[in-house]
Amino acid sequence: MSEAFPVHVERTPEGDYLLTWTESFSDHEVDVGSGSAPEAAAHSEPVVRGVRSGVRLAGSPDEGRRYFHLRPAHGEAMTAAERVLPLEAATNFRDLGGYRTDDGRRVRWGRLFRSGHTAELSERDVAYLDELDIRVCCDFRRQEEHYVEPSRLPPATRIVGVTVDPGSSTSFFSRLAAGGVSPAEMASFMEDVNREFVRHHSAQFRRMFEELLALADGAFMINCAAGKDRTGFGAAMILAALGVPEETVVADYLLSGRYFPIERELTRVRRKYAGDAGRALDEALVLPMMQTRREYIEAALAAIREDYGTLGRFLAEALGVDAAVRRELRERLTA
Repeated sequence: MSEAFPVHVERTPEGDYLLTWTESFSDHEVDVGSGSAPEAAAHSEPVVRGVRSGVRLAGSPDEGRRYFHLRPAHGEAMTAAERVLPLEAATNFRDLGGYRTDDGRRVRWGRLFRSGHTAELSERDVAYLDELDIRVCCDFRRQEEHYVEPSRLPPATRIVGVTVDPGSSTSFFSRLAAGGVSPAEMASFMEDVNREFVRHHSAQFRRMFEELLALADGAFMINCAAGKDRTGFGAAMILAALGVPEETVVADYLLSGRYFPIERELTRVRRKYAGDAGRALDEALVLPMMQTRREYIEAALAAIREDYGTLGRFLAEALGVDAAVRRELRERLTA
C-alpha cells in the first residue's frame, strides 16, 4: 500500500478479501460495494457500510475476479481490485489499473496486465485468465525462452512474439557462465540493460504500442521471463503514455520487488545462465539480476532524458506515441 495507490486488496488463503487503505484516502467511514466488473462495482449497493481503515469480506478461492468500489464519507470514491492476480503458479502477474493520471483520471482496471512467464500455470489459473478476456499478449522473450518455457495462456489469447534481447551483442553472458563476473558488475549490467531498452530496442516497444492501439476490445498483456525488466520498461512506457506521473510509474516498477518470487525462481535462473558447462551459478552473483532496484529503471529514464530531453519526446519520436495517440489511449484506458 502506498500513495501511488492508497487502497490495497489481497486474498486470504481461505479466499476472503482484505481491503485496507491509508488515511490519505479516508480517515472517515467508508461504504464498500462489490461487482464482477469495475462498472458493476461502481453502481452496486454497499455490501458493508461505515468501516474505517479496512475490512474483510467473504469470498471463495474458486470465484472469478471481483472489484470493489469504496465511497468515503468525505473525499473521492475509488474502485480497487487485487493488484497481483490470485493464481496458483503465476510469476509476477499484475493488473496495471487504478493509478491516477495527471488529468485526474485513473487507469481502468482489468484492461492492462503484466506478467512473467506463464509456463507453469495450472488448469485453474488458465480458466481464471480466460474470464479476463485477454485478447493479445506481447511476449518479449527470446525464441529459446519460448521453447524452454512455453506460454500457457487461454486459447483465445493471441501471443505476439516481440523479442527484446538486451546484452546479446556483448560477451557478458559468456563471462557470466565462466564465472568471470562479480555481483557489482551484474548490477551495473542491469543498468546497461535498461539503457539498451531506450537506445536499441525502441522498435520492439513501438510494436507493443501498435498492438495495443489495434486492440478494439478486451484486455492487453505484456510479459517476459520474470515480468520485471523487459516487461517493467514496457509497462512504464504504457503508464507514462496514459499520463501517470513518473513517481507512480517507478512505484509500479518497484512492486516486482514484492511480487517476483526470487526464492522459487532462483534455481531456474541459475540453470538458465549456466552456459554449456552446466555449472550452477553462485546465488550472490545471480541475485542482482533477480532483484528489482530503483537504479535500474532510473538508468532507463536518465537515458531518455539524455537522448530526448523529455519522456514525451521519447514516446513520440522513438515509440510513435505522439500527443494524438496518447489522447486516444487515455480515452480508451482511463476513466
